[in-house]
Amino acid sequence: MKSRRKLIRFLRQLTLFTIVVFAAAALYAQNPYWQSQADPQMVVVPVRSAQEIATDLENARVTRQLAIHHNMQAVERLKQIATAIESRESLIDDIKDRKDNAKDSKDKSEEKSLKIEEKANKQGIDLLKRLKDLREAEVDLAESEEDHADMMIMVLQRESDLQQKRSEYNWPSIANTGDLARNTASRVLRELEVDLLELQKKLASATEKVASKQKKVVEQRMKLHKAQLKLGM
Repeated sequence: MKSRRKLIRFLRQLTLFTIVVFAAAALYAQNPYWQSQADPQMVVVPVRSAQEIATDLENARVTRQLAIHHNMQAVERLKQIATAIESRESLIDDIKDRKDNAKDSKDKSEEKSLKIEEKANKQGIDLLKRLKDLREAEVDLAESEEDHADMMIMVLQRESDLQQKRSEYNWPSIANTGDLARNTASRVLRELEVDLLELQKKLASATEKVASKQKKVVEQRMKLHKAQLKLGM
């Protein structure tokens, strides 16, 4: 008799467990989000550890500080070149005045010497203008790198938000909640994923812009180098 009662009790417990399992499975089947999260091949945004994201975020902030520093340096170099060009142009104006005076006084030797000096300074200005083009390209590059770093930080911050919510809304923690709570969790995660993907798309565009600016810098360096070779420098 005791054995029979134990058997009946065991069968009841088994039945209750089976009902719970099937109920959970039914809830799982009704929510495609949790299905996709359970299947690694269906996860659109890869899952990364909080530590990995935090490390990348710290590195991105360091990169941003470097980009800001490089931008300030590039702007300062551009200002120096602009000042050098103005100084050289003033020098040429002075040489022209002296050359006219030499011509009026019929000082052929002085006039010829000043013509040579004027030509050399004009060539110098041409090189400085080439260098100015390079400095302007470097400023554009530095600005694009700073923008890229800002966008990278935004992406990583949003990824951190997503991973945090994923941890909060994991399947065991919401399995026994109501449909409203589960649907809310699913919607929040989906919206965070969409937002993150949009930011990643913008980051890709920022990356392309940096590459384009880098190419422009190289092209300006090649032009400057060619001009130097032409003058035998």
